Amino acid sequence: MANRYVFETVLDGFVNVYEPSGKYNNCCFAYKLPGAVLEQAEADREELLNWARTKVDNPKRVALNPAKWDEQGVCKFSYGGDTGRPSPVFVDTDGQPIEKAVLRDLRKGTKVKLIVQQSPYTKPAMGTTLKVLGVQVIELVSGNGAVDSGDLSAEDVADIFGKQEGFKAASPAPRDAREEDDSYADF
Repeated sequence: MANRYVFETVLDGFVNVYEPSGKYNNCCFAYKLPGAVLEQAEADREELLNWARTKVDNPKRVALNPAKWDEQGVCKFSYGGDTGRPSPVFVDTDGQPIEKAVLRDLRKGTKVKLIVQQSPYTKPAMGTTLKVLGVQVIELVSGNGAVDSGDLSAEDVADIFGKQEGFKAASPAPRDAREEDDSYADF
C-alpha cells in the first residue's frame, strides 16, 4: 500500500546528490510539498496509518512517529551511503539520465519535478515515509551561480515525467541566476 505524487518544486537546504559524504555518509536534499500535494499527503497519511494499525497486534502500544514534513510542507530526503536507501533516478527534461559530473554541481534553488511515494511502516514504531523515486531537473542551479533551464529505471522515470521545455544535459544553456532575486518565490 503506497501513494505516489508527481509535482514541481525547488531543491532546498543542503544539497548533495553527487556521492555520499559528511558525518552521516549520505546524499541528501530538501524540498517543499506544494499546497495541494501537502493536503493530499496528509489525507493519505491518515488512510495509510489506519491500514498500518490493522497490521500490528496492539496498536495502542506502538509509538506513532510524526509526519516526514514540517508545518510548511518541507521534507528532507537522504539516501545512499550508510542509509541503505537507493538513489533516485535523475533525468533531464528529455528524460535522459544526468551524468554524475552534472550532479556534482547541482545546488539549492534547482527547479525540479519529483516522483515521491508515501508508504506506511509498523516497526519499530508506526508511521509513513516519503521516498523520492525520480528527479527531473527542469532548471539547474550550479555551484558557480549559473542557471541552466534546460527502483524505477531511467526509462520508467522518463515515461512518468514526459518531455518538457528546460534543462537538457546534452545542450546546456547557463545564465547568471544572481540577477534574478525572487525567481523561486512561487514554490
